[in-house]
Amino acid sequence: REREFDNLVQGTISVGEYARRFSYLLSYVPHVSGRERVKRNRFLEGLNKYLYSLVLASSPTSYADAVDKAMDIEEGLRNRRSRVQPQAAQGSRPNAPGVQPPQFPQSSQ
Repeated sequence: REREFDNLVQGTISVGEYARRFSYLLSYVPHVSGRERVKRNRFLEGLNKYLYSLVLASSPTSYADAVDKAMDIEEGLRNRRSRVQPQAAQGSRPNAPGVQPPQFPQSSQ
């Protein structure tokens, strides 16, 4: 289980699921679970790169704070994408202030 913890990353799962898995595996790594800063940093490092940058910029002070901020940011991004999708389908994109969501390559078919 320690190896599983060491290899754990968010990947395609939600922050909530990643946090649940992370929390479960913490019991198998006491050298991490008892050290708040190490626990917070390890959680952050396992997030997807884009989300990692946003959460890190919010300066989480603890593991619990990092989880809360990651979940809030993920939800905000999801809500923003759902508002942008209908407009994008019409060919217009709003010039929203703040951080832009990641751009994914378009299919060339």
